[in-house]
Amino acid sequence: MRTAHLIFIVVFIAAISAEKIIACSICAGYGQSLSLREQALKSNSKVILFGVITKSSLEVDGTGKTEISVQKNFVLPADFKPQASISIKQYLPFDANAYNGILLFADYSKGQLDVFRGVSIPSKEVSNYAAGALGAITLKGPALLDYYLPFLQSPSREIATDAFLEFAKASDSMLLEFSKKMNPALLKSWILDPKVPEERLGLYSFLLGGCGIEADITFLLEMLKSQDSRAQAAFDGAMVALIRLHPAQGWNALDGFLKADNTPLQTRLSCIRSIKVANEIMQGKSDKAEIFKALNIALKQGELADLAIEELRKMKHWGFTQEILSIYGTKGFTAPVMKRAFLRYALTAPKDPQIEKFLAQLETKDSQMLLEVKESLGLVPLNP
Repeated sequence: MRTAHLIFIVVFIAAISAEKIIACSICAGYGQSLSLREQALKSNSKVILFGVITKSSLEVDGTGKTEISVQKNFVLPADFKPQASISIKQYLPFDANAYNGILLFADYSKGQLDVFRGVSIPSKEVSNYAAGALGAITLKGPALLDYYLPFLQSPSREIATDAFLEFAKASDSMLLEFSKKMNPALLKSWILDPKVPEERLGLYSFLLGGCGIEADITFLLEMLKSQDSRAQAAFDGAMVALIRLHPAQGWNALDGFLKADNTPLQTRLSCIRSIKVANEIMQGKSDKAEIFKALNIALKQGELADLAIEELRKMKHWGFTQEILSIYGTKGFTAPVMKRAFLRYALTAPKDPQIEKFLAQLETKDSQMLLEVKESLGLVPLNP
């Protein structure tokens, strides 16, 4: 079977969009995914209809054909005549003993229907949800999250996945505000529910930071100390939540993880990600001081130094310049990826005699790497 036709086989996964979307910092990996509501808002979704597959066939050469009985038209162009049934030139799985609902998104031009996304609708419950989601396209801000909140723990995988995607695509600022009115007991029950997919635990923990009570501080600390895979999956969100609920205990816990020799690398990396999120959502002077303090600790950890230096560069914090330049090329800081982080920092920082001297020495010792980093930063034209 040809790959081109395999691509269209329907599973309930998010479509990929080339556009950059600002999403929840905790929910890495969802930025390019489209919920049903978002897909409906795309300019190429000129035809949106729901139907039931009545027949499908797959040819030896990989081509296929599917007959669909149209049940409801959600979006139609003015020149598109509603039809009781349609036939598309793609193969969609058909099970005579199951509910074969299908939600189609298609472009339409010069009388031709070009279906680019098909979402399997395995039950009438999912069908009703899809209709509601398409009807919610005008909702924005907290009202949007209010609408999807009841569906987060739906027994239907399709419904819960789409509802979670709406939360994962929400901005940090929206989630911060929305979290203040959530029920901490409900969030903890979701976090502790073994049926909840691990990839959702970080967001649920993050939300707890906006509504939690004093008892939840201990709950979060215990999560952070646990080596259980589910607790580790929630680490980033739990750490940021603890920092929000009790800054002193939160930063003390994070610094402790970074300093301890027996902290696993994955946990250290989670700490770096938590610092990045904290920097995005916390703008107080004391918060920034704690962020820089934590990065300075990470700077002394050879395996994390390049990440810490890069974050300091992005934050345009040059207070550790002398310390950074002094450890360049020393034991534990000699890997090429590490050296490039040092060079990006030095080339971005405001020029002073110390940096000028450092770069001049590099022109002699490692001119090729210095040139490559300059090119990556757009400081010099790329060599043909």
